[in-house]
Amino acid sequence: MIRRTLTFEWWWLIWVAAGLCVFLCGLALGLVSIGNPRAGVRWFAPILSPAFGGRDYVTILAVGVDDSEGRGLADTIIAAVVRPRTGDISALAIPRDSRVHVPSGVGVRRINEAHSFGGLPLIIETAELLLGFPFDYYVEVNIAGVVELVDALGGVDIDVEKRMYYRARAQGLLIDLQPGPQHLDGERALGYARFRRDAQGDLGRIARQRKFIRLVARRMLSPDSVMRGKKLAETFVDTVRTNLTVADVISLMKLVDGVGPEVIRMATLSGRPRIIQGQSMLELDERETQDAVDRVLWGQGVSVTVLNGTDVSGLAARAAARLEEHGCDIVEIGNAEQEMDTTVIIDHRGQAKRAERVASWLGGGAIAVAPDGDSVADVTVILGRDLVGSGR
Repeated sequence: MIRRTLTFEWWWLIWVAAGLCVFLCGLALGLVSIGNPRAGVRWFAPILSPAFGGRDYVTILAVGVDDSEGRGLADTIIAAVVRPRTGDISALAIPRDSRVHVPSGVGVRRINEAHSFGGLPLIIETAELLLGFPFDYYVEVNIAGVVELVDALGGVDIDVEKRMYYRARAQGLLIDLQPGPQHLDGERALGYARFRRDAQGDLGRIARQRKFIRLVARRMLSPDSVMRGKKLAETFVDTVRTNLTVADVISLMKLVDGVGPEVIRMATLSGRPRIIQGQSMLELDERETQDAVDRVLWGQGVSVTVLNGTDVSGLAARAAARLEEHGCDIVEIGNAEQEMDTTVIIDHRGQAKRAERVASWLGGGAIAVAPDGDSVADVTVILGRDLVGSGR
């Protein structure tokens, strides 16, 4: 079983920070190297080469590290599969409290601890062991560096929705914000994004992170940020570790810009909370984890909701059976709220090609595109009377 989640969270922040900082770093170093032709050729060679080596798909692990307690724990762990040729991007978040086997003699631990034992190499190895495939690329962002990033941008304007106060003396953390529009520096802006001590808990935090990330991205793209290129480049060196080239990052950003982040297929591994030796852990089910990997990352089959928009009994079940023959994952079978003369096939990921494939398998239907990041299914089929006499 997988749990849908908002597509932004820290994952989108990782890509905004890594992508724009790498690009600005490249710009700064490129300007410096003008007086040194050989150095210039070495730097710009990755830009001229094909993105991702011209491959059909690549795997990426994004890790956000929280070192506020001096332990280097991984606060965010996201596996992604990018298909440059088709524009498809899918991502699977691994909860930081997931109980996993950490190799290199560490043993069974929470996955976020893998980073504290062996840094980026060990958490990559742990995630590969859990998900069953290797990663081609990685991006590691030090969350403390996000503070420096926002400061390098000159701060960000945020309309704080409510009074936010939280103190954790052991972590040296203080969040103290008044409601209303205000200009926040890096530390206070990060406090806004991380606050979750209210009735909404993590859901409220995710919504605020989404808002915060949009504001940071907009600030990065503002004309005056270009003048801050040198400072942003320096911040990148301390904040981001990645083996992506400049060409890779530019290609990735174009893909996201082309499809829109709200149509990226994304889910979070789910499990059963347990207390083990006094520690709160999430017990993952091996079969459900593999199912999530297959469905979300590898896209094995289009997930479809089939609704009967006619008075013909069993029509939705027959259509669903036909779609299953073509490898579709049927999420739900039910009745539509109203009867339809024409079958409508709605693509929730913002790309009509999935709906077009479903239409070809059904033998007809009108295509509609309605991006919905909260929809469990990729496509919703509302069957109309036009398919009643088709034998399907």
